[in-house]
Amino acid sequence: MTFYAMNISKNNTLKKILFFLVFLGSLGISMQLKATNDGYLIRFRVKGMKDTICLIATYYGNGTYVKDTVKVDADGRFTFKANVDYPKGIYLAVINDKNYFEFIVNNDRKFSMETDRKDLSGKMMITGSPENQLFYDYLKYNKTRFAEIQALQNLIVRGKPSKDSIKLLNDQSEAINKEIIRYKLEIAEKYPSSFVAFFINAMREPEIPDIPVLTNGRKDSTFAYRYTKAHYWDGTDFTDERLLRTPVFDNKLKKYFDKILYQNPDTIIKETDILIEKARPNPEMFKYLVWYATYHSESSEIMGFDRIFVHVVDTYYLTHKATWERPAVVENLIKKANRIRPLLIGQIPPNMIMLDTNNQPVSMYSVKSNFLILFFWDPDCGHCEQEIPKMKDFYDKEKDTLGLKIFAVCSDTSLVKWKSAIRKRKMDWINVNGPRTLTGNYHEQYDISTTPVVYILNNRKEIIAKRLVTEQFLQFFKNYIKQGLH
Repeated sequence: MTFYAMNISKNNTLKKILFFLVFLGSLGISMQLKATNDGYLIRFRVKGMKDTICLIATYYGNGTYVKDTVKVDADGRFTFKANVDYPKGIYLAVINDKNYFEFIVNNDRKFSMETDRKDLSGKMMITGSPENQLFYDYLKYNKTRFAEIQALQNLIVRGKPSKDSIKLLNDQSEAINKEIIRYKLEIAEKYPSSFVAFFINAMREPEIPDIPVLTNGRKDSTFAYRYTKAHYWDGTDFTDERLLRTPVFDNKLKKYFDKILYQNPDTIIKETDILIEKARPNPEMFKYLVWYATYHSESSEIMGFDRIFVHVVDTYYLTHKATWERPAVVENLIKKANRIRPLLIGQIPPNMIMLDTNNQPVSMYSVKSNFLILFFWDPDCGHCEQEIPKMKDFYDKEKDTLGLKIFAVCSDTSLVKWKSAIRKRKMDWINVNGPRTLTGNYHEQYDISTTPVVYILNNRKEIIAKRLVTEQFLQFFKNYIKQGLH
Protein backbone atom coordinates (compact mmCIF):
# COMPACT_ATOMS: atom_id res chain seq x y z
CA MET A 1 0.00 0.00 0.00
CA THR A 2 1.33 3.43 -0.90
CA PHE A 3 0.31 6.81 0.45
CA TYR A 4 1.03 9.92 -1.54
CA ALA A 5 -0.72 13.02 -2.81
CA MET A 6 -3.62 11.91 -4.96
CA ASN A 7 -7.03 12.92 -6.24
CA ILE A 8 -9.94 12.39 -3.89
CA SER A 9 -13.61 13.05 -4.50
CA LYS A 10 -15.85 15.37 -2.57
CA ASN A 11 -18.14 12.46 -1.73
CA ASN A 12 -15.21 10.55 -0.26
CA THR A 13 -12.74 12.58 1.77
CA LEU A 14 -14.69 15.67 2.80
CA LYS A 15 -17.75 13.65 3.78
CA LYS A 16 -15.52 11.28 5.76
CA ILE A 17 -13.87 14.25 7.44
CA LEU A 18 -17.22 15.73 8.45
CA PHE A 19 -18.53 12.32 9.50
CA PHE A 20 -15.61 11.69 11.76
CA LEU A 21 -16.16 14.96 13.56
CA VAL A 22 -19.47 13.45 14.65
CA PHE A 23 -17.96 9.99 15.11
CA LEU A 24 -15.20 11.21 17.38
CA GLY A 25 -17.67 13.20 19.42
CA SER A 26 -19.80 10.11 19.92
CA LEU A 27 -16.75 8.25 21.20
CA GLY A 28 -15.80 11.05 23.52
CA ILE A 29 -12.37 11.18 21.84
CA SER A 30 -10.34 14.22 22.70
CA MET A 31 -7.17 15.55 21.16
CA GLN A 32 -5.45 15.40 24.55
CA LEU A 33 -3.69 18.69 23.91
CA LYS A 34 -0.93 19.74 26.25
CA ALA A 35 0.59 23.15 26.63
CA THR A 36 4.19 23.34 25.43
CA ASN A 37 6.78 26.06 25.27
CA ASP A 38 7.96 24.97 21.84
CA GLY A 39 4.66 24.63 19.99
CA TYR A 40 4.39 23.98 16.27
CA LEU A 41 5.19 26.28 13.39
CA ILE A 42 4.75 24.61 10.02
CA ARG A 43 4.88 26.83 6.95
CA PHE A 44 3.43 25.66 3.65
CA ARG A 45 3.45 26.99 0.13
CA VAL A 46 1.52 25.48 -2.75
CA LYS A 47 2.17 27.17 -6.07
CA GLY A 48 -1.05 27.64 -7.99
CA MET A 49 -3.17 28.29 -4.88
CA LYS A 50 -4.27 31.72 -3.77
CA ASP A 51 -6.82 33.49 -1.60
CA THR A 52 -8.60 30.39 -0.33
CA ILE A 53 -8.86 28.13 2.73
CA CYS A 54 -7.02 24.89 3.45
CA LEU A 55 -8.17 22.22 5.90
CA ILE A 56 -5.66 20.62 8.24
CA ALA A 57 -6.87 17.10 9.07
CA THR A 58 -5.53 13.88 10.52
CA TYR A 59 -6.19 10.20 10.17
CA TYR A 60 -8.00 8.46 12.99
CA GLY A 61 -8.80 4.78 12.68
CA ASN A 62 -10.63 4.27 9.41
CA GLY A 63 -11.29 7.91 8.59
CA THR A 64 -10.06 11.48 8.76
CA TYR A 65 -11.22 14.52 10.70
CA VAL A 66 -10.57 18.23 10.60
CA LYS A 67 -8.11 19.74 13.05
CA ASP A 68 -7.97 23.30 11.80
CA THR A 69 -8.70 25.63 8.92
CA VAL A 70 -6.03 28.02 7.69
CA LYS A 71 -6.13 30.90 5.26
CA VAL A 72 -4.09 30.70 2.06
CA ASP A 73 -2.68 34.01 0.82
CA ALA A 74 -2.26 35.31 -2.73
CA ASP A 75 1.12 33.59 -3.04
CA GLY A 76 -0.14 30.15 -1.96
CA ARG A 77 1.33 30.40 1.53
CA PHE A 78 -0.36 29.23 4.73
CA THR A 79 0.80 28.40 8.23
CA PHE A 80 -0.17 25.79 10.80
CA LYS A 81 0.76 27.27 14.16
CA ALA A 82 -0.03 26.08 17.66
CA ASN A 83 1.23 26.42 21.20
CA VAL A 84 -0.04 23.00 22.22
CA ASP A 85 1.31 19.50 21.79
CA TYR A 86 -0.78 17.73 19.17
CA PRO A 87 -1.12 13.94 18.96
CA LYS A 88 1.61 12.53 16.76
CA GLY A 89 0.75 10.95 13.46
CA ILE A 90 0.19 11.58 9.76
CA TYR A 91 -1.71 14.78 9.01
CA LEU A 92 -3.21 16.06 5.78
CA ALA A 93 -3.33 19.45 4.14
CA VAL A 94 -6.61 19.27 2.19
CA ILE A 95 -6.34 21.82 -0.59
CA ASN A 96 -9.82 21.35 -2.02
CA ASP A 97 -12.33 18.58 -2.60
CA LYS A 98 -9.94 16.77 -4.96
CA ASN A 99 -6.41 17.11 -3.67
CA TYR A 100 -4.38 16.80 -0.49
CA PHE A 101 -0.89 16.01 0.69
CA GLU A 102 0.38 14.39 3.87
CA PHE A 103 2.91 15.45 6.47
CA ILE A 104 4.22 13.97 9.69
CA VAL A 105 3.76 15.51 13.10
CA ASN A 106 6.22 13.75 15.39
CA ASN A 107 9.49 15.20 16.65
CA ASP A 108 10.10 18.05 14.21
CA ARG A 109 8.14 21.10 15.33
CA LYS A 110 9.30 23.89 13.05
CA PHE A 111 9.70 23.24 9.36
CA SER A 112 8.43 24.24 5.93
CA MET A 113 7.00 22.41 2.92
CA GLU A 114 6.71 23.79 -0.60
CA THR A 115 5.19 22.17 -3.66
CA ASP A 116 3.18 22.78 -6.81
CA ARG A 117 -0.54 22.20 -7.09
CA LYS A 118 0.00 20.35 -10.38
CA ASP A 119 2.21 17.70 -8.76
CA LEU A 120 1.89 17.79 -4.99
CA SER A 121 4.05 14.77 -4.23
CA GLY A 122 6.58 15.00 -7.05
CA LYS A 123 7.40 18.70 -6.52
CA MET A 124 7.56 18.57 -2.73
CA MET A 125 10.53 20.35 -1.12
CA ILE A 126 11.04 20.18 2.65
CA THR A 127 13.18 22.34 4.90
CA GLY A 128 13.89 21.68 8.57
CA SER A 129 12.24 18.26 8.91
CA PRO A 130 14.43 15.21 8.32
CA GLU A 131 11.45 13.00 9.16
CA ASN A 132 9.20 14.49 6.50
CA GLN A 133 12.06 14.39 4.00
CA LEU A 134 12.53 10.70 4.72
CA PHE A 135 8.77 10.21 4.44
CA TYR A 136 8.61 11.81 0.99
CA ASP A 137 11.70 9.95 -0.20
CA TYR A 138 9.90 6.79 0.86
CA LEU A 139 6.67 7.79 -0.91
CA LYS A 140 8.46 8.72 -4.13
CA TYR A 141 10.43 5.48 -4.13
CA ASN A 142 7.26 3.44 -3.60
CA LYS A 143 5.41 5.31 -6.32
CA THR A 144 8.20 4.74 -8.82
CA ARG A 145 8.63 1.04 -8.08
CA PHE A 146 4.91 0.31 -8.05
CA ALA A 147 4.62 2.04 -11.42
CA GLU A 148 7.24 -0.40 -12.72
CA ILE A 149 5.25 -3.35 -11.37
CA GLN A 150 2.05 -1.98 -12.91
CA ALA A 151 3.77 -1.64 -16.29
CA LEU A 152 4.86 -5.29 -16.13
CA GLN A 153 1.36 -6.42 -15.17
CA ASN A 154 -0.11 -4.41 -18.05
CA LEU A 155 2.17 -6.31 -20.43
CA ILE A 156 0.74 -9.57 -19.10
CA VAL A 157 -2.89 -8.43 -19.37
CA ARG A 158 -2.73 -6.58 -22.68
CA GLY A 159 0.26 -8.01 -24.49
CA LYS A 160 -0.90 -11.66 -24.62
CA PRO A 161 2.62 -12.99 -24.01
CA SER A 162 3.65 -16.66 -24.03
CA LYS A 163 3.78 -18.73 -20.83
CA ASP A 164 7.56 -18.30 -20.67
CA SER A 165 7.19 -14.54 -21.06
CA ILE A 166 4.52 -14.40 -18.36
CA LYS A 167 6.83 -16.25 -15.99
CA LEU A 168 9.65 -13.84 -16.80
CA LEU A 169 7.42 -10.79 -16.23
CA ASN A 170 6.11 -12.22 -12.95
CA ASP A 171 9.66 -12.96 -11.82
CA GLN A 172 10.61 -9.35 -12.59
CA SER A 173 7.63 -8.10 -10.57
CA GLU A 174 8.57 -10.33 -7.67
CA ALA A 175 12.15 -9.08 -7.81
CA ILE A 176 10.92 -5.48 -7.56
CA ASN A 177 8.70 -6.43 -4.63
CA LYS A 178 11.69 -7.91 -2.85
CA GLU A 179 13.67 -4.73 -3.49
CA ILE A 180 10.81 -2.68 -2.01
CA ILE A 181 10.80 -4.86 1.10
CA ARG A 182 14.57 -4.61 1.41
CA TYR A 183 14.37 -0.81 1.04
CA LYS A 184 11.78 -0.58 3.80
CA LEU A 185 13.76 -2.81 6.15
CA GLU A 186 16.86 -0.71 5.55
CA ILE A 187 14.96 2.45 6.52
CA ALA A 188 13.63 0.80 9.68
CA GLU A 189 17.14 -0.35 10.60
CA LYS A 190 18.93 2.89 9.73
CA TYR A 191 16.35 5.27 11.26
CA PRO A 192 14.74 3.18 14.05
CA SER A 193 13.40 6.19 15.97
CA SER A 194 11.80 7.82 12.93
CA PHE A 195 8.08 7.89 12.30
CA VAL A 196 8.68 6.28 8.90
CA ALA A 197 10.28 3.27 10.63
CA PHE A 198 7.30 3.13 12.98
CA PHE A 199 4.94 3.37 9.99
CA ILE A 200 6.76 0.60 8.10
CA ASN A 201 6.62 -1.69 11.12
CA ALA A 202 2.90 -0.95 11.51
CA MET A 203 2.28 -2.09 7.91
CA ARG A 204 4.56 -5.08 8.05
CA GLU A 205 3.04 -8.55 7.85
CA PRO A 206 4.73 -11.89 8.55
CA GLU A 207 7.02 -13.40 5.92
CA ILE A 208 6.28 -17.11 6.06
CA PRO A 209 9.43 -19.25 6.19
CA ASP A 210 9.84 -22.57 4.41
CA ILE A 211 6.98 -24.89 5.35
CA PRO A 212 8.28 -27.79 7.45
CA VAL A 213 7.81 -31.42 6.41
CA LEU A 214 5.94 -33.72 8.80
CA THR A 215 7.06 -37.20 9.79
CA ASN A 216 4.76 -38.68 7.13
CA GLY A 217 6.70 -36.85 4.45
CA ARG A 218 3.98 -34.28 3.71
CA LYS A 219 4.24 -30.55 4.21
CA ASP A 220 2.42 -29.11 7.22
CA SER A 221 -0.75 -27.75 5.62
CA THR A 222 -1.64 -25.56 8.62
CA PHE A 223 1.83 -24.10 9.19
CA ALA A 224 1.30 -20.95 7.11
CA TYR A 225 -1.91 -20.07 8.94
CA ARG A 226 -0.48 -20.75 12.39
CA TYR A 227 2.69 -18.81 11.65
CA THR A 228 0.79 -15.83 10.21
CA LYS A 229 -1.58 -15.68 13.19
CA ALA A 230 1.24 -16.02 15.72
CA HIS A 231 3.41 -13.31 14.13
CA TYR A 232 0.79 -10.98 12.62
CA TRP A 233 1.29 -8.32 15.27
CA ASP A 234 5.06 -8.69 15.69
CA GLY A 235 6.59 -5.26 16.18
CA THR A 236 3.23 -3.63 16.97
CA ASP A 237 3.09 -1.69 20.22
CA PHE A 238 -0.56 -1.44 21.21
CA THR A 239 0.30 1.25 23.76
CA ASP A 240 1.50 3.62 21.01
CA GLU A 241 -1.47 5.71 19.92
CA ARG A 242 0.36 6.97 16.84
CA LEU A 243 -1.04 3.79 15.25
CA LEU A 244 -4.48 5.42 15.21
CA ARG A 245 -3.24 8.37 13.19
CA THR A 246 -2.00 6.36 10.24
CA PRO A 247 -4.05 5.09 7.29
CA VAL A 248 -3.01 1.46 7.88
CA PHE A 249 -3.87 0.34 11.42
CA ASP A 250 -7.62 0.05 10.98
CA ASN A 251 -7.18 -1.90 7.73
CA LYS A 252 -4.77 -4.26 9.46
CA LEU A 253 -7.27 -4.78 12.29
CA LYS A 254 -10.03 -5.51 9.81
CA LYS A 255 -7.90 -8.01 7.90
CA TYR A 256 -6.95 -9.76 11.15
CA PHE A 257 -10.52 -10.17 12.36
CA ASP A 258 -12.11 -10.84 8.94
CA LYS A 259 -9.43 -12.83 7.11
CA ILE A 260 -6.74 -14.15 9.45
CA LEU A 261 -8.80 -15.48 12.34
CA TYR A 262 -11.20 -18.40 12.05
CA GLN A 263 -14.67 -16.94 11.73
CA ASN A 264 -15.88 -18.44 14.96
CA PRO A 265 -17.34 -16.40 17.85
CA ASP A 266 -15.16 -18.10 20.49
CA THR A 267 -12.00 -17.36 18.50
CA ILE A 268 -12.98 -13.74 17.84
CA ILE A 269 -13.91 -13.15 21.50
CA LYS A 270 -10.60 -14.56 22.74
CA GLU A 271 -8.48 -12.49 20.34
CA THR A 272 -10.55 -9.35 20.96
CA ASP A 273 -9.87 -9.52 24.68
CA ILE A 274 -6.16 -10.18 24.10
CA LEU A 275 -5.69 -7.10 21.90
CA ILE A 276 -7.77 -4.85 24.15
CA GLU A 277 -5.76 -5.96 27.16
CA LYS A 278 -2.52 -5.12 25.33
CA ALA A 279 -3.87 -1.62 24.69
CA ARG A 280 -5.13 -1.05 28.24
CA PRO A 281 -2.07 1.01 29.42
CA ASN A 282 -2.86 3.65 26.76
CA PRO A 283 -6.34 5.16 27.28
CA GLU A 284 -6.72 6.28 23.65
CA MET A 285 -5.76 2.88 22.22
CA PHE A 286 -7.93 1.08 24.77
CA LYS A 287 -10.84 3.33 23.87
CA TYR A 288 -10.46 2.77 20.15
CA LEU A 289 -10.13 -1.01 20.35
CA VAL A 290 -13.21 -1.27 22.57
CA TRP A 291 -15.10 0.88 20.07
CA TYR A 292 -13.78 -1.21 17.16
CA ALA A 293 -14.85 -4.46 18.83
CA THR A 294 -18.29 -2.97 19.56
CA TYR A 295 -18.87 -1.67 16.03
CA HIS A 296 -17.35 -4.70 14.30
CA SER A 297 -19.53 -7.16 16.20
CA GLU A 298 -22.71 -5.06 16.21
CA SER A 299 -22.60 -4.49 12.45
CA SER A 300 -21.53 -8.02 11.50
CA GLU A 301 -23.83 -9.93 9.18
CA ILE A 302 -22.29 -13.28 10.09
CA MET A 303 -24.80 -15.48 11.88
CA GLY A 304 -23.91 -15.96 15.53
CA PHE A 305 -21.57 -12.98 15.78
CA ASP A 306 -24.10 -11.13 17.90
CA ARG A 307 -22.69 -13.28 20.71
CA ILE A 308 -19.44 -11.31 20.34
CA PHE A 309 -21.37 -8.07 20.71
CA VAL A 310 -23.02 -9.29 23.92
CA HIS A 311 -19.61 -10.31 25.28
CA VAL A 312 -18.10 -6.90 24.50
CA VAL A 313 -20.99 -5.06 26.14
CA ASP A 314 -20.88 -7.29 29.22
CA THR A 315 -17.10 -7.04 29.56
CA TYR A 316 -16.48 -3.35 28.88
CA TYR A 317 -19.75 -1.41 29.23
CA LEU A 318 -21.69 -3.25 31.89
CA THR A 319 -18.56 -3.21 34.08
CA HIS A 320 -18.13 0.57 33.68
CA LYS A 321 -14.77 0.25 31.87
CA ALA A 322 -15.92 2.41 28.95
CA THR A 323 -15.69 5.53 31.11
CA TRP A 324 -15.44 7.86 28.10
CA GLU A 325 -18.86 6.96 26.73
CA ARG A 326 -22.01 8.94 27.42
CA PRO A 327 -24.39 7.25 29.90
CA ALA A 328 -27.23 7.25 27.36
CA VAL A 329 -25.09 5.39 24.82
CA VAL A 330 -23.98 2.83 27.41
CA GLU A 331 -27.59 2.34 28.48
CA ASN A 332 -28.71 1.71 24.89
CA LEU A 333 -25.90 -0.77 24.28
CA ILE A 334 -26.77 -2.69 27.44
CA LYS A 335 -30.46 -2.71 26.50
CA LYS A 336 -29.64 -4.07 23.06
CA ALA A 337 -27.36 -6.77 24.51
CA ASN A 338 -30.08 -7.78 26.97
CA ARG A 339 -32.64 -7.89 24.17
CA ILE A 340 -30.63 -10.24 21.97
CA ARG A 341 -29.10 -12.31 24.78
CA PRO A 342 -32.01 -14.83 24.86
CA LEU A 343 -31.81 -15.06 21.05
CA LEU A 344 -28.18 -16.17 20.72
CA ILE A 345 -27.38 -19.42 18.94
CA GLY A 346 -27.86 -22.26 21.42
CA GLN A 347 -30.42 -20.43 23.56
CA ILE A 348 -34.06 -21.48 24.02
CA PRO A 349 -36.05 -18.41 22.96
CA PRO A 350 -39.21 -17.17 24.72
CA ASN A 351 -42.38 -19.12 24.16
CA MET A 352 -45.10 -17.65 21.98
CA ILE A 353 -48.73 -18.50 22.60
CA MET A 354 -50.92 -16.91 19.94
CA LEU A 355 -54.34 -17.40 18.39
CA ASP A 356 -54.57 -19.34 15.14
CA THR A 357 -57.07 -18.92 12.30
CA ASN A 358 -59.68 -20.84 14.32
CA ASN A 359 -59.25 -18.45 17.22
CA GLN A 360 -57.53 -21.16 19.27
CA PRO A 361 -54.33 -20.59 21.27
CA VAL A 362 -51.25 -22.40 19.97
CA SER A 363 -48.06 -22.68 22.00
CA MET A 364 -44.79 -22.69 20.10
CA TYR A 365 -43.26 -24.91 22.80
CA SER A 366 -45.98 -27.53 22.24
CA VAL A 367 -45.11 -28.08 18.58
CA LYS A 368 -43.43 -31.48 18.15
CA SER A 369 -40.88 -31.62 15.33
CA ASN A 370 -37.24 -32.31 14.56
CA PHE A 371 -36.90 -28.75 13.30
CA LEU A 372 -39.17 -25.74 13.70
CA ILE A 373 -38.95 -22.65 11.53
CA LEU A 374 -40.25 -19.47 13.14
CA PHE A 375 -41.32 -17.22 10.29
CA PHE A 376 -42.30 -13.60 11.01
CA TRP A 377 -44.10 -12.01 8.07
CA ASP A 378 -46.60 -9.39 6.93
CA PRO A 379 -49.21 -9.61 4.13
CA ASP A 380 -48.12 -6.24 2.72
CA CYS A 381 -44.38 -6.97 2.88
CA GLY A 382 -42.79 -7.09 -0.58
CA HIS A 383 -39.87 -9.25 0.54
CA CYS A 384 -42.32 -11.63 2.22
CA GLU A 385 -44.19 -11.86 -1.08
CA GLN A 386 -40.98 -13.09 -2.72
CA GLU A 387 -39.90 -15.35 0.14
CA ILE A 388 -43.13 -17.23 0.90
CA PRO A 389 -43.34 -19.19 -2.41
CA LYS A 390 -39.69 -20.28 -1.99
CA MET A 391 -40.34 -21.32 1.60
CA LYS A 392 -43.48 -23.22 0.63
CA ASP A 393 -41.58 -25.05 -2.09
CA PHE A 394 -38.80 -25.99 0.34
CA TYR A 395 -41.30 -27.05 2.99
CA ASP A 396 -43.31 -29.25 0.64
CA LYS A 397 -40.15 -31.03 -0.55
CA GLU A 398 -38.30 -31.42 2.74
CA LYS A 399 -40.87 -31.46 5.56
CA ASP A 400 -41.08 -35.26 5.79
CA THR A 401 -37.36 -35.88 5.32
CA LEU A 402 -36.34 -33.32 7.92
CA GLY A 403 -39.31 -33.67 10.26
CA LEU A 404 -39.94 -29.97 9.68
CA LYS A 405 -42.74 -27.63 10.74
CA ILE A 406 -43.27 -23.88 10.29
CA PHE A 407 -44.69 -21.56 12.95
CA ALA A 408 -45.71 -18.48 10.95
CA VAL A 409 -46.32 -15.28 12.94
CA CYS A 410 -48.25 -12.60 11.07
CA SER A 411 -47.76 -9.00 12.16
CA ASP A 412 -50.96 -7.58 10.64
CA THR A 413 -53.90 -6.78 12.93
CA SER A 414 -56.48 -7.34 10.18
CA LEU A 415 -57.84 -10.88 10.48
CA VAL A 416 -59.50 -10.62 7.06
CA LYS A 417 -56.28 -9.60 5.32
CA TRP A 418 -54.28 -12.23 7.24
CA LYS A 419 -56.60 -15.13 6.38
CA SER A 420 -56.93 -13.99 2.78
CA ALA A 421 -53.14 -13.94 2.38
CA ILE A 422 -52.87 -17.46 3.87
CA ARG A 423 -55.43 -18.83 1.40
CA LYS A 424 -53.93 -17.01 -1.56
CA ARG A 425 -50.40 -18.25 -0.84
CA LYS A 426 -51.47 -21.72 0.31
CA MET A 427 -49.54 -21.44 3.56
CA ASP A 428 -50.48 -24.86 4.92
CA TRP A 429 -48.44 -24.67 8.09
CA ILE A 430 -49.07 -23.38 11.64
CA ASN A 431 -50.40 -19.85 11.24
CA VAL A 432 -50.82 -17.55 14.23
CA ASN A 433 -51.56 -13.86 14.58
CA GLY A 434 -48.80 -11.94 16.36
CA PRO A 435 -50.92 -9.14 17.85
CA ARG A 436 -53.33 -11.69 19.35
CA THR A 437 -50.85 -13.06 21.87
CA LEU A 438 -50.91 -14.42 25.41
CA THR A 439 -47.13 -14.13 25.92
CA GLY A 440 -46.16 -10.50 25.35
CA ASN A 441 -44.84 -8.41 22.52
CA TYR A 442 -42.99 -10.67 20.07
CA HIS A 443 -41.28 -7.64 18.48
CA GLU A 444 -39.30 -7.11 21.66
CA GLN A 445 -38.95 -10.77 22.54
CA TYR A 446 -37.55 -11.71 19.12
CA ASP A 447 -35.96 -8.40 18.10
CA ILE A 448 -38.29 -8.00 15.14
CA SER A 449 -38.19 -4.56 13.49
CA THR A 450 -38.69 -5.64 9.85
CA THR A 451 -40.08 -8.65 8.00
CA PRO A 452 -39.47 -11.32 6.93
CA VAL A 453 -37.36 -12.79 9.74
CA VAL A 454 -36.53 -16.47 10.27
CA TYR A 455 -35.37 -18.45 13.30
CA ILE A 456 -34.67 -22.20 13.11
CA LEU A 457 -35.02 -24.33 16.25
CA ASN A 458 -34.05 -27.95 16.90
CA ASN A 459 -36.17 -30.53 18.70
CA ARG A 460 -35.07 -29.08 22.06
CA LYS A 461 -36.32 -25.66 20.94
CA GLU A 462 -32.76 -24.30 20.88
CA ILE A 463 -31.93 -21.69 18.26
CA ILE A 464 -29.61 -23.25 15.69
CA ALA A 465 -29.86 -20.59 12.97
CA LYS A 466 -31.50 -17.25 12.36
CA ARG A 467 -32.12 -14.56 9.79
CA LEU A 468 -31.47 -16.89 6.87
CA VAL A 469 -33.20 -16.71 3.50
CA THR A 470 -34.81 -19.79 2.01
CA GLU A 471 -31.99 -20.35 -0.52
CA GLN A 472 -29.69 -21.02 2.44
CA PHE A 473 -31.93 -23.58 4.16
CA LEU A 474 -30.90 -26.75 2.32
CA GLN A 475 -27.16 -26.24 2.73
CA PHE A 476 -27.61 -25.26 6.36
CA PHE A 477 -29.60 -28.42 7.20
CA LYS A 478 -27.10 -30.61 5.32
CA ASN A 479 -24.19 -29.16 7.26
CA TYR A 480 -26.02 -29.30 10.57
CA ILE A 481 -27.01 -32.94 10.17
CA LYS A 482 -23.59 -33.91 8.78
CA GLN A 483 -21.89 -32.48 11.85
CA GLY A 484 -24.11 -34.64 14.04
CA LEU A 485 -25.40 -31.63 15.96
CA HIS A 486 -29.00 -32.80 15.95
